[in-house]
Amino acid sequence: MRDPTDAVAFYASSLGYEIRSKVVLVEGTNDVALFKLAAAIELRKTGKNLLDNLCFIAAGEGDRGGTLGVIRELMCFRGLCRAFLLPNGRPRYRVVALFDNDKAGRQSLQEARRLDAGLLEFKDLFLLHPVMPLTNNLDTFSLRKTFESKNQQYKGLDWEPEDLFPASFIDCFAEQFPLAVARRSGVNGITHRDYTRDGKARFHRFVRENAVHEDLLKVIEVIGAMRCYLGLK
Repeated sequence: MRDPTDAVAFYASSLGYEIRSKVVLVEGTNDVALFKLAAAIELRKTGKNLLDNLCFIAAGEGDRGGTLGVIRELMCFRGLCRAFLLPNGRPRYRVVALFDNDKAGRQSLQEARRLDAGLLEFKDLFLLHPVMPLTNNLDTFSLRKTFESKNQQYKGLDWEPEDLFPASFIDCFAEQFPLAVARRSGVNGITHRDYTRDGKARFHRFVRENAVHEDLLKVIEVIGAMRCYLGLK
């Protein structure tokens, strides 16, 4: 039974989510659905529950929550978390933000830090990268260096959840929906695609209907990385 004094769980429930001790805020329900699908397929395949003590919460419907919605929800959750503590005085919940690594996401990460100087990149705020490295050292300075080192060859490339799929999977989708992709950009053998609004919706439908475990490995890796950064096994 939920603690009636738990304002964090109550607020999450009002958004349609069951709270966990670690929360990752993302831009929209498409992102949440993608991570939940990957976790469910991983659970069936390997028995590993990647959503144990972890949940993803969307800032808005579809992809309409956007980066500003992520900031809004982050500020709200952080305020509520300060009022609900464990017996040792530490917060019961930890909430972080994961932004798409595009112009809007990068700007919003800086805006979040401007609004709350206590927010730190690589601790409270993350950008999605082609490589989300696992590490035993969660010091923000060390984690930044690790991110920069692992992603140096992809510097300047936008990166979004839809880019986490194998080229063969995306090519299969593009063959069926050739007008879904508006633009492509590539660096060192990997490609970012900007989808039309309708194209993005079609892509997520295609994922739900066709993706298998091998197609979702990079998505699974992102969930594993977020678990690492949040101190979960």
